[in-house]
Amino acid sequence: MKIKSLFCAALAVLAIASCKQPEPEVVSSLSVGNKSVSMSYEGETKAVALTANCEWSTNSSAGWLTVNPASGNGGTTLSLVSAANEGEARDAKVTITSKDGKASAEILVSQAGKPSDTPEPEPEGNFIKNLDQLKEFLAKAAEIPAEEEWSLEADIDCGKATIAPIPSFSGILDGKNHKVYNYSVVSSQATAGLFLTISGTVKNVILGSQDGKAWDNFSGVSFDGAVEKTGHIGGVCAELTGTLENVKNFAKVSVAINSEGTMAVGGLVASIAAPATVRDCENAGQIDQTVVTMADGAWVGGIVGHANNAEALIEKCVNSANLEFSSPNGKYIMYGGIVGCSHKGATVDGCQNLGTVKFKQTEAETSGTYMMIAGIAGALYTGSIVRNSVNKGEVSSNRMQVSRIGGIVGTLNSKGIIEGNTNDGNVILKQEAANGNWQAAGGICGFQEKENADNIIRNNTNNGSVIVEVENATTHANKVTAGGILGYGVLGLDISGNVNAGEISLVNKGTGAAYAGGIAGAFKGAGSSTSNNENKGKVSCSTSDNAAAVAGGVVGYSIDGSNVCTEDKNTGAVVCANGAAAGSIAGTNAGKLVNCKAGGSVNGTALSSSNLDKLTQGSSSSGTAEGTTLAN
Repeated sequence: MKIKSLFCAALAVLAIASCKQPEPEVVSSLSVGNKSVSMSYEGETKAVALTANCEWSTNSSAGWLTVNPASGNGGTTLSLVSAANEGEARDAKVTITSKDGKASAEILVSQAGKPSDTPEPEPEGNFIKNLDQLKEFLAKAAEIPAEEEWSLEADIDCGKATIAPIPSFSGILDGKNHKVYNYSVVSSQATAGLFLTISGTVKNVILGSQDGKAWDNFSGVSFDGAVEKTGHIGGVCAELTGTLENVKNFAKVSVAINSEGTMAVGGLVASIAAPATVRDCENAGQIDQTVVTMADGAWVGGIVGHANNAEALIEKCVNSANLEFSSPNGKYIMYGGIVGCSHKGATVDGCQNLGTVKFKQTEAETSGTYMMIAGIAGALYTGSIVRNSVNKGEVSSNRMQVSRIGGIVGTLNSKGIIEGNTNDGNVILKQEAANGNWQAAGGICGFQEKENADNIIRNNTNNGSVIVEVENATTHANKVTAGGILGYGVLGLDISGNVNAGEISLVNKGTGAAYAGGIAGAFKGAGSSTSNNENKGKVSCSTSDNAAAVAGGVVGYSIDGSNVCTEDKNTGAVVCANGAAAGSIAGTNAGKLVNCKAGGSVNGTALSSSNLDKLTQGSSSSGTAEGTTLAN
C-alpha cells in the first residue's frame, strides 16, 4: 500500500513537470532598406528605412556625414546628412549595432566631388569681371546716371590696349581693391586722364600695376602728337568734382607742355574747381614733363595739381613717387609732393610725401619768373590750410630764378594756416652760377607774402637740414634767407609753438645780404610776431666778405620796429663771421625781444649769466631785449 502511494506521487510530479514549457530566446536582428547611398557635392539629406527588434546605436566613419537619430529601439527611418564637398569625391560608412552586440547593419555612402567647371554665382548689380566687360563699361560710362553702382570683380589685364579718355563719370565705381593694368590712355583733346571729369565716386582700385606693388612698365596717360595746345592732365582724372577714395595709381603721366595759359598736372587729379574729396589715395606713378611753350605757368602735384575750392579736401593721401621737374616756364611753377597749389580755402590734412621733390634747371636764367616748391604744397593761397602732414622726402632745387622752397609749403600767401606738420626731409637750394635773384628757404615754409594777411605757422616741427649755397648779389628787399621754420616773412604773420631741430646753413659766395635763423631767416613786421618757438639746431651764415651776413638762434633779421619775439627759446649754436649781426635769439633786431630764453653758443662762446645781455642779440641791433633768461 505504501509502495502504491509513492508510485502515485511520482506520477503527479511528472505530470506537473510535463505541463510547464520553457520561454523561447529572443534573437536581435537589424536590417536597412538601402545598403548604399549616393550624395551630391552640394550636400543633402537621404532617408534610409531601419527594421529592428532591439535597442541600437549608429556610428559614422566621417565627420562630414551625420545620422539622425543616433540611437533608438525598434524600427525607424534614419536621416543621413552630408556637408557640402569642396574637393574630390569621398566615401563614408554608417554602422548600426544592437545593444547586445549580436546584430549589425552597414550603409555605404559616397559623395561626388565638386566639378572643376562649376560657375561662380554671378554678383548682383552692375559688375565688371573681364576685359570685354571693362570695354563695355568704358564705352558707356559717360551715360551712367548719378549714384548708379558698378563693381570690379576681378583683376583685369588690358593687354597693352590704347584707350581714349572717358569723357565723364557720375556713378559709383567700387574696384574692391582689384587691379587694372597694361593700358595706355592717349588723349586727342586739350585735357587728359583715364576720366576727363569725375563728378561721382571712384574707390578701392589699383591702376597701372599687376601686383599692387610696382608699375607694370606700360600703363600711362598722355596726349597724342596732334594736340596743339595742352591743358590739364591727371593719372586718374583731369578734373574732379566728386570723390576719389582708396585709389592707388602707378600709371605714368607724360606731357609735353604746350600751353597758352596755366595748366595743372597731377599724379591722380589735375584740377579741383568745385567741392570734391581725395581721401586715402596714393600716387606711385612717375610724372614726366617737357616744355614746348608755357606762356604763364604750371601747377604740378604728386596727388593734385591745383585745388581751387573752399570745399576741396585732400585727406590722408600719400605720394611715394620721386618727382623731378626740369622744364622752363613762363611766369611761375608751383610744385609740391601732394599739391602744386592750394587755393581759395582748400585743405590738405594728414597727408604724407615719401618721394623726393626736385627741380633741375636746364635752361639759362630768365628774368621775371619764380618757383614755389615743397614736400607737401608748392603754394597756399587765400585761406588755404595744410595741417597734420609729414614730408620725408628731400626737397631740392638748383633754379637760378626766384625760389621759394620749403619742407612743407613753398609760399604762404594770405589768410593761410600751416599747423601741426612735420618735415623730416632736407631742404636744399644749390645754384650753379651767379645771379641777382632773391631766394627764400625754410624747413616748414620758404616764403610768406602779402601784407596784413593774417597768416599762421603754428605747432610745426622741422627735423631736416636747410642748406642754401648761392652766389648772389641781389639788392632786392627780400635778400637771401634760410630758416628752420620760415625762410622769409612779410607782414601779418603769427609764428608760434614751432620746434626746429635741423641745421641751418646759408652760404652766399657773393656779397649780397644773407639772413639765417633757427626759426625765421627774416621777417618784416607790421603785425608779425613769434612766440613760444624753440630752436635746437645749429645756425650758420656767411657771405663772400661776411659784411652782410646775419644769423640768429630764433630770427636772423627782425627788420621792423613792430616785430615782437615773445618767450622764444634757443639752445643751438650760432655761427656768423659778422659778429655784430650774431645773437642767440636775434642776429639783428629792430623790434622787441620779450621774456626769451637764450642759450647755446654764439661764435663758439657759450651763453652764461655773465654774457647773456651781450649775446642775446647782435650788437648792430637797434631793438630791445626785455626779461631774457638763460635757457636750460
